[in-house]
Amino acid sequence: MKDHFEKIVGYEDIKRELRIISDMLNHPDIYQKLGAGLKDGLVLYGRPGTGKTTMAQCLIESTGRKEYICRKKVSDGKFIKTISDTFEVAKRHAPSIVLLDDLDKFSEQSEDDCDAEEFVTVQSCIDEISDYDVFVIATVNNLRKIPDSLLRPGRIGKRLRIRLPQKDEAAEIIKHYIEKSSLFDEMDVESIARMLDGESCATLESVINNAAIKAAFHRQQKVTMQNIIDSCLDLIFDAPESSDTLPEDILKKIAYHESGHALISELLDPGCVSIMSIRKTNDDSYGFVRYFRPEEKKNCSAEYNEAMIKASLAGKATTELVFGETDMGANADLRNAFRKAMCLVDNECMFGFHNWIEDRSDAYVAENRNRAAAMVLERNYLEVKKLLAKHRPLLDRLASELLEKTTLVRIDIQRIMSENGNTVV
Repeated sequence: MKDHFEKIVGYEDIKRELRIISDMLNHPDIYQKLGAGLKDGLVLYGRPGTGKTTMAQCLIESTGRKEYICRKKVSDGKFIKTISDTFEVAKRHAPSIVLLDDLDKFSEQSEDDCDAEEFVTVQSCIDEISDYDVFVIATVNNLRKIPDSLLRPGRIGKRLRIRLPQKDEAAEIIKHYIEKSSLFDEMDVESIARMLDGESCATLESVINNAAIKAAFHRQQKVTMQNIIDSCLDLIFDAPESSDTLPEDILKKIAYHESGHALISELLDPGCVSIMSIRKTNDDSYGFVRYFRPEEKKNCSAEYNEAMIKASLAGKATTELVFGETDMGANADLRNAFRKAMCLVDNECMFGFHNWIEDRSDAYVAENRNRAAAMVLERNYLEVKKLLAKHRPLLDRLASELLEKTTLVRIDIQRIMSENGNTVV
């Protein structure tokens, strides 16, 4: 028996829900015997590019029903008639399915206006087909634009949130795209997935395609890992190849700054660094480090949160340790560190209940809180400098390779760490 959902890579939890709906549409008698019925339409919602329309199409194909798509193409009153006509044709050809693609774009009015004519028309049409075997599916980017009256049980009451692919799913999707062609060289799928963490399925596909374009332009026989890295730098990190160059001494300081961030992060949370680079970004800044930090780990312990504070302070500490001068490009790092320290001091009351600020207006309490946060940063800054001094050869190795290659990804960083006897994840 054909699996109509096989083209959806990953998302096993969502495919399970879609298979249940498909089974109910294909075998309604079985469910009706137990008093169950499919009285609600389905809305698939989530960020653009997550595959909502593809999932809707898979569901439709699995039922074998006739499909009638309603998608806004005009912005005048003719679209109201298009909505009514679509439902009318679907009703005449029942059993059928109506797909309201990008339902939140049906109306150009603000999300506070729930009486938009387009939504009122959809609601009226759904009510009119209640006695007919017509199933309604909607895809939505911004669920807040849809009035509650449309999303209530009996109309489009079944909601499925289509999330961004998780790490393992991202790796599976990337592997799927790569295996579709024999023109890819050996790839480190895990490193690619880490670089693309938090991106949509459409973005993953775009990165792979852009890498192939680069390979073709350079007349390569195969797409290489470097093509993928360059594609990620272009599309994800906004750091395309540039002819702009900095003096060698400045590049060296940038390389050490970013290597400090990466080293402390890897020592305290092995395997967390996804990519580090000294390329210039389109906002005219140089150098960055990106991490893979699952949400469940961020709030698991005070120790982990302090590890992130140390990672934020590491660039400044490295510049001071190696060059004996103040890092003038660490403002964003300091802000990030202070925010995390404030959370520990105020929200979590780690250093006494006297730091709690309920109404946010007590100047005395605020002063205590700020003083406590500064002490947290001072203590962590000293610990960071000790770690950097202890692992100075490893810091030098990271900075040297970063200067040579301009960009290091997970597999490079893990190789360097393992060659120096550190834990690799």
